[in-house]
Amino acid sequence: MSHKYSMGQLVHAAAAHFADRTSGTYEIVRLMPENSAGELGYRIRDTLSGTQRAVGESEIRAVGAKQTGHTH
Repeated sequence: MSHKYSMGQLVHAAAAHFADRTSGTYEIVRLMPENSAGELGYRIRDTLSGTQRAVGESEIRAVGAKQTGHTH
């Protein structure tokens, strides 16, 4: 299994915002291993505030990708 996104790539939350209601543009700063559910992870940094968070691949979408109301 390989990561869908790469270091330095810009992403958005897959939904309108994360559970803590943050949204915006994030940069991939680290590729992380699979979590206990087998999903690949990422460390992302908010491009405005610099705040970092760990997310699963299903929680983010590439900047410019069409956002739908559901996952495939």
